[in-house]
Amino acid sequence: MLIRRGVANAVFAGTTIVLLIIAGIGFSLYLTGSSSASRTTTENMSETSTAVMTETMSANAIKFTAAAGQMFHSGWLLIEPTGTGQYAVSVHAEGLESTQSAGSDYIVEGAQSTGAMAVVPIGPNATASEFGTSATGVGNYFVVLGQNPLSTFENVQIVYLPGMSMTNATVVATASLVMAH
Repeated sequence: MLIRRGVANAVFAGTTIVLLIIAGIGFSLYLTGSSSASRTTTENMSETSTAVMTETMSANAIKFTAAAGQMFHSGWLLIEPTGTGQYAVSVHAEGLESTQSAGSDYIVEGAQSTGAMAVVPIGPNATASEFGTSATGVGNYFVVLGQNPLSTFENVQIVYLPGMSMTNATVVATASLVMAH
């Protein structure tokens, strides 16, 4: 009778231990990894993804400047071409009034650089240009535009709409695009 021996117990045990160690290292790296790029556009951006975004900003990242007397901690306007002739525009702002229960909102507007030089909603309409904030005052806005905002607008403003009323609208912060291009 021929006896076939399988893998020795020592080899099996050693291989199993090595594979468990590699799996443990991989899983721990997965858990401690930074936030993905898709999370940076979510409504409630975490502080971790904010730090990652700040570290990887491109030349088209413009810092918002608070208007005099307004509650505003910091914010960035990001403008990037999409590769399809359009432009992705993202706004991240911290230190705003919470809109969770106030019945208020924020709107992103741009001062046109040509023609009447009017201040208009940056999105396709006013409703598409509005955003809310978290309970901690963090707000994010994202839109894809058909024209380059760097050549369309002189600046971009974050405007607070208390009670959703344009008559009481207050400019909270401005990002100048004049020096950006």
